[in-house]
Amino acid sequence: MQIDHRAQYKLKTAREFEAQNKPLHAIQIYLLLINDYPDYTEPYFRLAEIYENLSKLNNAIDLFEKISKHQPDDKDVKLYYAQFLIRNAKWEKAIDVLSFISSEAEPIVFYFIGYAYFMLKDFELAKVNFLSFIISDEQPEIIQEAYLYLAKVEIELKEFENALRYAKKAEVLFSDFWELHVIYAQIYLNRDMINHAIKSVEKAIRFNPKEPTIFVWAGKIYFKNNDYKKADTYFTKFIELSEDISSKDYTLLAEVYLHNGKFKEAVTYFDSAVKLDPKNKTAIEGKNNAQNILTKNLNSDA
Repeated sequence: MQIDHRAQYKLKTAREFEAQNKPLHAIQIYLLLINDYPDYTEPYFRLAEIYENLSKLNNAIDLFEKISKHQPDDKDVKLYYAQFLIRNAKWEKAIDVLSFISSEAEPIVFYFIGYAYFMLKDFELAKVNFLSFIISDEQPEIIQEAYLYLAKVEIELKEFENALRYAKKAEVLFSDFWELHVIYAQIYLNRDMINHAIKSVEKAIRFNPKEPTIFVWAGKIYFKNNDYKKADTYFTKFIELSEDISSKDYTLLAEVYLHNGKFKEAVTYFDSAVKLDPKNKTAIEGKNNAQNILTKNLNSDA
C-alpha cells in the first residue's frame, strides 16, 4: 500500500533507533504506525522482529494475528508468520498457518510443512511434503536441503536404500558438510558396512571436530566394530562437548567401560543413565552387573 511522507519518516526514525540499540523507542514508533496505518505490513514485521529478539514471543504472535485479520489474503504475511513460528519451534501452529497458502503458487510451503512435520517426528508426512517440494522443481539450493532431510527421514523409517539415494543427491551442494557424512555413517552402520561407516564418520570429524553429534556416532560405530578403546575415546569426547546428554548416551558409554574392564566408571555412568530415566532397563541391569563384578573383584583381593 502507498503511505505518506510522514509515515516514511517515522519508519526511518524507528529503524535508526533499532540501529542505535534503542528497541523501546523503536517499539513506540512502530505501534503508532500500526495504529495509524493498520494495513501497512512493514511496521508489523519490524516490531515482531524486535519482540522476537526480546524473547517476547506472545507479543509477536498477537501482532501476526492482528495483521492476518487485516490482510487475510496476503500470502507474504502468512509466509513471514510461518517462518517466525518455525524459528521458535511452534510446529503445529506453523503447519496451520501454511495450510492457508496455495502450495501451487508457493511451492516453498511444501518444504516448510515438511520441516515442521520432521521436527514433530511425523516422518511419513514429512516425506510426502519434501517430495512434493522437490517435484515442484523450484529453488534448486533448497531442493538440496530437502534431499538432506529426506535422507534423515528415510533413516527414521528404516528405508536405508532410499536414504542412501537421497544422501547422494544432496552431495551436489553438501559434499563438504559434516552432517551429510554423519548421515552416510548412520546408513552404512545400519547396513552393517562398518568400514564405510568408519570412513564417513572420520570424514565428518575432519569437517567439524567440535560437533558432539559426530562423536556419539563414531562411538556407536567403533562399539559395533568391537573396538572398545576407540569407542571409549569418542564417547568420552561426546560427553565433554555435549550439553544435552541422554540416558541412552550414558548407557552406551557405560557399556564401553564395561567391555574395557573399567567397572567403577561403568557403574558411575549406568547410575547417571538411571537418574535421567529410572525405567532404563538396560542401564539398571548394566549397573547391577558392573556392581556385582566390582564386589567380586574386591572380595577376591581381600
